[in-house]
Amino acid sequence: MNPFASSASSLADLVQGQREDIVRRWVARMGPSFGSDPSSLQARLQGMLRLVDALVLSLRQDSGTEWAEVATREPARDIGRHRFHSGGGVESLVEEYSLLREVVQEALEGSQRPLLPEELRALWHALDAGLSEAVGHYVQEHEQVLRTREGRLQTILDHAPAAIYAKDALGRYLFINRPFEVISGHSRRTVLGRSDMELFPRETAEHFLENDRQVLRARRSLVFDEEVPQADGIHVYHTLKFPLPTVADGEAWAVCGVSTDLTPTRTLRQERDEAREQLQRVLTQIPVVLWAFDAQGTITLVEGEGVPAVAAQSHSMRGRSVFELLRDRRDVLEVVLRALAGERLSTELYIFDTWFEVRFLPTLGADGRVVNVSGVSLDITERRRAEQELRESETRYRLATLATRDIIWDWDLLTNEIRFSEMAAGILRLDTSRGQPVMDMAWWTDSLHPEDRVRVSRSLLDALDSTEGRWAEEYRLRRGDGTWAFVADRGRVVKDLQGRPVRMVGAMQDVSDRYAAEKEAKRRAEFEQLLIGIVGHDLRNPISAITMAASVLARREDAEPREQKAVARILSSAERAHRMLRDVLDFTQARLGGGIPMASQAVDLLELVRQVMDEIQQAHPDRRLEVDHRGDAHLSCDPDRLAQVITNLVNNALAYGDAHCPVRVRLRGQTGTVTLAVHNQGRPIPQDLMPHLFEPLKRAEAREGNRAAHGLGLGLFIVKHIVDAHAGRLRVRSNAQDGTTFLVHLPRRPPLTAGP
Repeated sequence: MNPFASSASSLADLVQGQREDIVRRWVARMGPSFGSDPSSLQARLQGMLRLVDALVLSLRQDSGTEWAEVATREPARDIGRHRFHSGGGVESLVEEYSLLREVVQEALEGSQRPLLPEELRALWHALDAGLSEAVGHYVQEHEQVLRTREGRLQTILDHAPAAIYAKDALGRYLFINRPFEVISGHSRRTVLGRSDMELFPRETAEHFLENDRQVLRARRSLVFDEEVPQADGIHVYHTLKFPLPTVADGEAWAVCGVSTDLTPTRTLRQERDEAREQLQRVLTQIPVVLWAFDAQGTITLVEGEGVPAVAAQSHSMRGRSVFELLRDRRDVLEVVLRALAGERLSTELYIFDTWFEVRFLPTLGADGRVVNVSGVSLDITERRRAEQELRESETRYRLATLATRDIIWDWDLLTNEIRFSEMAAGILRLDTSRGQPVMDMAWWTDSLHPEDRVRVSRSLLDALDSTEGRWAEEYRLRRGDGTWAFVADRGRVVKDLQGRPVRMVGAMQDVSDRYAAEKEAKRRAEFEQLLIGIVGHDLRNPISAITMAASVLARREDAEPREQKAVARILSSAERAHRMLRDVLDFTQARLGGGIPMASQAVDLLELVRQVMDEIQQAHPDRRLEVDHRGDAHLSCDPDRLAQVITNLVNNALAYGDAHCPVRVRLRGQTGTVTLAVHNQGRPIPQDLMPHLFEPLKRAEAREGNRAAHGLGLGLFIVKHIVDAHAGRLRVRSNAQDGTTFLVHLPRRPPLTAGP
């Protein structure tokens, strides 16, 4: 006979078959409230699966047996505990069971099996029993936590350094801590529920009650000094009392109080006042501060006339709390708390823009507790500044030696020891595989080139004996791989108070690459000088001969038009060759560093412009040239060189500008300067060429069909050098809409220097 062969058992089979579907529907119905924490999610899933399994087991039992209810209790307890400890509310627990009831109902209805009333009653009874168990254990866990927190709060308040208590509106004690038991001489059990009239002498109790009534009437916190008779005499307590209002109407229903015994503090204050008079006679102008604060951190003494930063604030600091005064200085407050805990310590602190060496001396009372902390602070600002400067100097020195390619050295003349910077071994290619190589004076002397050794050693000794104490030499030094490095070495002698040299510091730089580059540059310069001499001498004469012969032929009256055209072409070619030769000579002169020769004189720039424009117009009769001027154009300049500037800029404008548009030259005279502008309309200068426009051998492609643009690309380079030699400025603007404009700003009286 099967004990589970019942309709309820059939319902249990149905629920068991729908187990995963029920949990899946429940999770979907819970939605976002189900949570996203993987560990919590898994725990809730397992708990719900256990609960469904418990429902199945409960349905297989007789609904009237105790076992039918027991089956769902354990998983329900776990669910209740888990929901409390995960931070969920009891209402969410009820909601979970309500949603489970709904999804079970949906799953069973979807099975299309008729459900008997007794089956549903058994199912809902099991679910309700589980909900009751889950809520019960949720509440049980909550009460346990509250009891634990209440016990902890009581423990914390029992260890507070003041008496803390609460009384209702009738003066009956609702709560007291351990210090209150000590003050009243009664245990907590005998105090709670009793009033001051039952615990203290009548006069004292009436004083307490009057203070309570004031707080209830004022509905705010008030401070009192209350006297309490104790075994060793009258004690004065500094008491803060405040009302506790109700939630509904704000009417005060209780009074809370915090009382601190001021008797030891007042005794100490009296002693302090007596000691202060003596201390004031001792403290004059020495950089020392004497100070003290009580067990609550209230500053009771500040004396330090010798420290201006403290003297100006000493009166305002007395009576203030050190925790308030230095609330933003966590480092200082940590030391103060250590002293208040009874630790004697000494440290360095930065307070009031001053560095102090501070010593804390706590004073203990008869009960072993700290009653006050006194101490002395010595102003060590100057010492700290000196130490900081020394550290920064050493840090900067080391960083400098690492950042530079120079080899820094320090020679102690008393011990004859020399120290080189860390980079020395690497720069001089020394072998460091077996540790740092020995680099002393013997090594340095032996590493000098034999041809330089005597000269360098003698100059070094001369520097040691000289008044200035400066030394600089260039010499060859043997590297670790046997090659020779050319080094530039310089040093400075340090002398003692008697004027005797005791130290020498310096820097050595490997200039081998510079030496090789200078040697190569010198060789190239000599070659260029030779080449230019040949060009200037051997080409100028034949070009002049061609020009003279062509000029003679051009004056013949019987020449045919065809011959005249050929002669004109010869003259034009010779002139272009002459300009190219002149550009080459000017370019070379500028490259060699001598600058383009200048001969300054007073010039009317307007007349010079007109003269040059007439010459260019004769060479380009088919083009339109315009001159516009405003203001005085007189200045001091080299007219031949400025004519060269005007010619190059105008020829450039003709070469690259639109042939149907005029080339305009504008002159503007301002105070102290004269501005020359050459403008042409046409295609703008390419943007990628603009940064290199005034470099040699750089030029844009000429306008199609214009042969006048053919050249060496030196024109603008020479123009810039001529303008620079006149202390002027050269600018260019170029775009498709406005065309191209070269602007030359020239000072009226430039600081010209004649070239060679």
